[in-house]
Amino acid sequence: MKNNAARKLKQVPSGYLLVGVDPHKRKHAAVVITQDLMVQSKFKFANSRRGFEETLERVRSEMKRTSCRGIMFAIETAGHYWRNLAYFLDERGVPFHVINQFALKRRREGMNLNRSKNDYRDAEVAAKLLCNGEFTETKLPQGVYAELRASYNAYRRLVKERTRITNLLQGLLDGLFPEFTQVFKDPLGQTALSVLSTCPIPKTIAGMAEEEFVSTIRARHQGRLMRKKLRALHYAARTSIGIEAGAQSVSHEVSFLIGKLQLIKWQVRKIEGVLTRLVDETEEGKYLLSIRGLNYIAAAGMLAELGSFKSYRNARQLIKMAGSNPIESESAGKRATRTPMSKKGRPGLRYCTWTAVIPLLRHNPDFRSWAKRLRERPVHANPLNGKEIVGATLNRLLRLAFTLVKKQTFYRLPQLVEVTN
Repeated sequence: MKNNAARKLKQVPSGYLLVGVDPHKRKHAAVVITQDLMVQSKFKFANSRRGFEETLERVRSEMKRTSCRGIMFAIETAGHYWRNLAYFLDERGVPFHVINQFALKRRREGMNLNRSKNDYRDAEVAAKLLCNGEFTETKLPQGVYAELRASYNAYRRLVKERTRITNLLQGLLDGLFPEFTQVFKDPLGQTALSVLSTCPIPKTIAGMAEEEFVSTIRARHQGRLMRKKLRALHYAARTSIGIEAGAQSVSHEVSFLIGKLQLIKWQVRKIEGVLTRLVDETEEGKYLLSIRGLNYIAAAGMLAELGSFKSYRNARQLIKMAGSNPIESESAGKRATRTPMSKKGRPGLRYCTWTAVIPLLRHNPDFRSWAKRLRERPVHANPLNGKEIVGATLNRLLRLAFTLVKKQTFYRLPQLVEVTN
């Protein structure tokens, strides 16, 4: 069936009692309506197992009283409090659908021009959207896909925290020892970290002899030591313009940040091992990893956001989920010169596929030659620029991944490919 609205309406059988839920931290608001939009009851229930079970009993009694033949829940997805109720209903086999919070807000504002808002009104609007088939088709991740999503989210948070601490460290060094980043381009290198954790103050470094400074760092360093850069740093410390006022306290904070970075580095390494193991356990992992240029972290991000590929009917759904589908803008017969991405999907999926595309364009000759043709085609054929090519490659990667998994075949490079250096 090509009509999505009709297909969604068929998922809400006639004669069912609809329960709209507005979830919150402590208590959820619920409104029970019939399919003729008559409100039967309103109540609040606790965000606990006992509250969920009492709600099911109450709704089932309402179902018998109204002579309905089934119940279905409509849960607004604002925040993260809806997930506990959704998993509870999924365990009990109770049908439910989730309602997009943005669609609910717009519908509520259209129904109430004074823009008044309360929990019961949101729950009622959610039930009405379910009745009209305006819900989101969502399947809760289970098993290895749930583990992948949790692990990948933790990985993303660690990477963001590492970037935040790195930026803070560089800001402190700009005042304490501006010449440090001129000698060590990467302040997170092994030798640079050994210096920062031992003596980051330029006055202290300048007060030691050159060999004494090198031997001090050597005593607390493991691995290869960059002696030439240490001597250059000692020379730069003698003419440094670093701020001496409060330097001791800043050096303590630098040492704390170095400790955090080392801990995060160990945690990232550990969680990368977990992601590698989980990708190998999935059915789709071996087909995705056969794509030249796609690594374990990129495949883990795609599977964490998309879940099982069995839930999708075609590759367009993957592209729409990423929000990378092009959208048109037309008014009064005039169209925009460019066709941007919709960006209405999952930003996490768009991020991981965007970062996965860059190595593909560098190391995969098939994708590289294809991108070259897009860039060099004639003007009347609409040649693409850099970011447009990355966006088009993102969609091609999703289509390729869907095809490989559905056909259960491995990626093979075409025989005739123009390889350009």
